[in-house]
Amino acid sequence: MNNKNITRYTYESTDFQGWRVSIQRRGRIITRYFSDLQCGSEEEAHRQALEYRDHIFSQMAANRNNLEEFMDQELENVQQLLREKERGYSAGL
Repeated sequence: MNNKNITRYTYESTDFQGWRVSIQRRGRIITRYFSDLQCGSEEEAHRQALEYRDHIFSQMAANRNNLEEFMDQELENVQQLLREKERGYSAGL
């Protein structure tokens, strides 16, 4: 199993257990977490992390001539997703 750019987090001292995808190119870093709890299981979180990583790699290849712009846009997408989750948590969802 190829886990390049994917790290497992299982620390007892934190509430988060899951997988982290982190990709860095040309001074930009995209990081996204896949929680076991939110995905339903460790295996599903890992599957989603792999799927996301592979999607990003394929999009990077397709946007090779505009990589910085693609990375900036994807970073904004991840940040927007986090803002939406935070609003959901503060609303008690």
